[in-house]
Amino acid sequence: QQHPPKLRQLAPAAPDTMAKPQELAIGLVVPENEMATGSPSPSKTRPTEMKYQHARLLISGKTPSDLLADHIRDQATVMPNNILKVNSFLNHQVDCHLMHVCGHELARRFRGLNVTKVFTGFGSGLMCAQSCAMQMRVPLVFATDPAPLARDGVAIFSASIGTSSTGRNLTRMHVSSEFLGPADRVLIIDDMLSKGGTVACLAELASQAGAKVVAAGFLIEKEYEGGRAVVSKTLGLSAQRVQSIVTVTSLVNGIEMKAD
Repeated sequence: QQHPPKLRQLAPAAPDTMAKPQELAIGLVVPENEMATGSPSPSKTRPTEMKYQHARLLISGKTPSDLLADHIRDQATVMPNNILKVNSFLNHQVDCHLMHVCGHELARRFRGLNVTKVFTGFGSGLMCAQSCAMQMRVPLVFATDPAPLARDGVAIFSASIGTSSTGRNLTRMHVSSEFLGPADRVLIIDDMLSKGGTVACLAELASQAGAKVVAAGFLIEKEYEGGRAVVSKTLGLSAQRVQSIVTVTSLVNGIEMKAD
């Protein structure tokens, strides 16, 4: 007579422990030797500790605005014609961790607006926009050049950017009606707010698609170039709906700025 195999009784699972909301740690990388032992390595320290405090992200006690201001202060340089060079961490080489936390901060600032799409241009605003969209759990749409491929019956909207603040001639950006339409509430995200040309172009694309722009957010605002007035006039948004993580007020005597 065969007997059924004995079943091994498993030890009960340890109860889940919930971190307090103001102490919720995220984004920490655990070295392999710590994964095996379950305890931190005495020879290694975590370079960053990310926590929420009253719904705002803190990284080693600093806000995203503080971190971005530190990067500008330490790494940015001023080029001729008042061009702010930030290509060591933003628009050539990218500090992905910085983009992540800044996108997280912009998502926090615009929560409650029922955003359905984050919208940006092709270029260095993409990384921050991606992080923002991930936090909001909505799709990211970016305008392209050249025009995207489209099947029959799909409209491709296009608008001109003009000339960038760095003097480069820019042509046109495009977006498909497949991904932006009348049902969408759009949050525009970009790396820089200078003279407002890129935002005006994105707003025109959203308007052609029938979408409503509800807010606009930027990593760095160059206050002295007057782009905020252009954005407010073009989009008809209140000051609270146009947010910048760091505002550069002048480049005359070095980089003068304020963290928003």
